[in-house]
Amino acid sequence: MPRIDLALIVCNDEEDRQKVVASALKCGLSPICCSNLEEARILLSQEAFRVVFCKENLADGDFLGVLREVKKLDSRTPVIVLSRTFDWDSYLKALGAGIFDCIACPPNRVEAERIIWLALANTIDVERASRAAA
Repeated sequence: MPRIDLALIVCNDEEDRQKVVASALKCGLSPICCSNLEEARILLSQEAFRVVFCKENLADGDFLGVLREVKKLDSRTPVIVLSRTFDWDSYLKALGAGIFDCIACPPNRVEAERIIWLALANTIDVERASRAAA
């Protein structure tokens, strides 16, 4: 089971990263940051994260690569995309691929915290349903 306090933030933009870190801290999460897919892959293999944030485009990939890595390890971990360019169609395609939600960048603190709380509540609900079915 994931440690409840860890959040992975895969973001190569310092301003966006700082804002997401502040929101994660406000929601009681301990953020661990990296800048690319390869670093994320290593961190995901070493730790269990309660939630993962990923910039839509990275130097060595994109959020889909991070999403695949997360889902290989734990299908319940929500992935939240940080995007400056998503339009409605891109958002719907990303949801179809399996992301939890998207935060427009630069992140608005209140909106980011709302999405984080929803993601955390969702993982608790999924864990309860899994235990009830067992």
